[in-house]
Amino acid sequence: MEEGNSPKISLNEPNGKENMHDEGNKFKSFEEQVKFYERRIRTFHKAKQKENEGDELCNLGILYYKAGRLQEARHCHERHLYIAKSINSARSQKRAQCNLGCTFRRLGNIDRAIECYEEGLSLAKDLGDRQGEGKLINNLANIFEQKGDFDRAIFYHQRRLKLAKELNDLDAESKSCASIGNIHHLLGNIRESIAYYERLVASLKFKLAQKDKKAKMTEGFTQNGKDDENGVGDADDELPDVPPSVRRQSDSISINSSKSGGSNHVDTPLSKRGSSPL
Repeated sequence: MEEGNSPKISLNEPNGKENMHDEGNKFKSFEEQVKFYERRIRTFHKAKQKENEGDELCNLGILYYKAGRLQEARHCHERHLYIAKSINSARSQKRAQCNLGCTFRRLGNIDRAIECYEEGLSLAKDLGDRQGEGKLINNLANIFEQKGDFDRAIFYHQRRLKLAKELNDLDAESKSCASIGNIHHLLGNIRESIAYYERLVASLKFKLAQKDKKAKMTEGFTQNGKDDENGVGDADDELPDVPPSVRRQSDSISINSSKSGGSNHVDTPLSKRGSSPL
């Protein structure tokens, strides 16, 4: 994908290390970080290493995005997208479209953000990038929720949930159940919301059981003088709270179900568990 016959350079050599992850912690100011990325961009541009140039534009755009300098972020991601198209890199185009979508969303240009997410989703599917596909589906679900288009938000959250189950991604599964439950609660569909909250609880219980199992395994390795390089599980992301009215309604439904001899699960198809463990 490189132009010309220029020798490929690396900015991560031991004698001139500029690894962005290692060096990133040593910067004293935001301006130093910006100059660091700009220097890398110029170097790769001169060497005609377009893919690397695009990657550094992406990194600079993310830096601007996190600092709230959204117009600069948009400019970087648009340049990244232009380069990605010029070298026909679907991977880079997908990343640029996703980052542009996030930036446009924060700028308040919701329709443009949706266009970027949809373009990115199409590229992720073509690439077979199921993790990327899940993230973009989640972005679309959230933005339609922000717009108040709850039918489409639920549609995308359910797609995300289905994909999460196929990938055994418990974090994504839990978030999807929480999001769908909250939307149904907002719409007054209490039984449907409870069904998804029950799935959320089941998913979290399974996740905690897995963490406990890993913790015991790690304890055994430590006693044998070995360390688990991957640590014990992943950090939990914050999940939306279950509204108190749903908890009260859930208790009422459970009591009534017990009196009638029925199941304490809400009788809807969406509350049924699939073949993958929750």
